[in-house]
Amino acid sequence: MKKRIKSFSHAIRGIADFILLGANAKIQLVAVLAITSAGFLLDFGPYDWIAVVLCIGMVLSAEAMNTAMERLADAVHPGRDERIRVVKDIAAGAVLIASMVSVVIAVLVVGKNLPKL
Repeated sequence: MKKRIKSFSHAIRGIADFILLGANAKIQLVAVLAITSAGFLLDFGPYDWIAVVLCIGMVLSAEAMNTAMERLADAVHPGRDERIRVVKDIAAGAVLIASMVSVVIAVLVVGKNLPKL
């Protein structure tokens, strides 16, 4: 049980590091606040919230993995290396894909709920 609790504390520390060290994490947290505020203002339904929460989790998880991969790559090979560039670009691309899908879903959900105003 102690081992499990310790692993949770490491994960929480990792989330804190991600937020403190990642410039993009701060931008994405602003987007989270914006869509969450819109959700309360527009009184999203349960399925809208499910879609929004899944998108938030997907984007933040992708960004956290991208940040971790970049930091590891920089630590292992601080110089320029084409192989490292490809890995970093693929990880950044994964974040972009998750973000674009989330923007489309946000537009659909917000657009559907705007007539409530």
